[in-house]
Amino acid sequence: MTLVNHEELEAADADALWRVLATRRDHRHFYPTPVPRELIERLLSVFSVAPSVGLSQPWHVTVVQDRAVREAVHAGFRDVRAAEAERFSGERRELYDTLRLEGILQAPVGLVVSHLPPDGPVLGTTAMPAASEYSVISAITLLWLATTAEGLGMGWVSLLDPDHLSDAVPIPEGARPLAYLCIGYPSLELGEPLLQTVGWGRRKPLPVDWV
Repeated sequence: MTLVNHEELEAADADALWRVLATRRDHRHFYPTPVPRELIERLLSVFSVAPSVGLSQPWHVTVVQDRAVREAVHAGFRDVRAAEAERFSGERRELYDTLRLEGILQAPVGLVVSHLPPDGPVLGTTAMPAASEYSVISAITLLWLATTAEGLGMGWVSLLDPDHLSDAVPIPEGARPLAYLCIGYPSLELGEPLLQTVGWGRRKPLPVDWV
């Protein structure tokens, strides 16, 4: 009989988790290699274990693989990017114009993750109703880690107008899209955040107060 060393297992689990946390990146470069449906379904099972306020599970996911739909999403991205570019000037604008900020057409899978308000009052949202949307964001964070653990890359495209996204992608009535996520096999290895690599910014120490 083989004895199980629970302390060693727990240490290995902790090491694996921290390795995934440290290697998670916002990917924008992807191979066109299809992602197997069963792998996508396994990733989506993250939502079944994700935390949500009042156990409300206020989310909906639309899997986008159709090229025409992705092109419609990309058209909206181009409009927002053009508007955002006007916020910068000089060298900052020059650098901005060189940045790759999405992989909508390259990634074989897109996910629209929406907030779908539950029917009736939700426990825990009386003083902080935004906790319902926070729950969706928490689930996306776990999905990002699961994607990394599976050897895939994920990129969150924030340069999209939610109203345009609602028109471009079929989502349930009453749902509000909070994220468009690009998922696929990354074609660029990132040892550090891409924006840090290109000199846009650097990670800062966490400001902490102990009281």
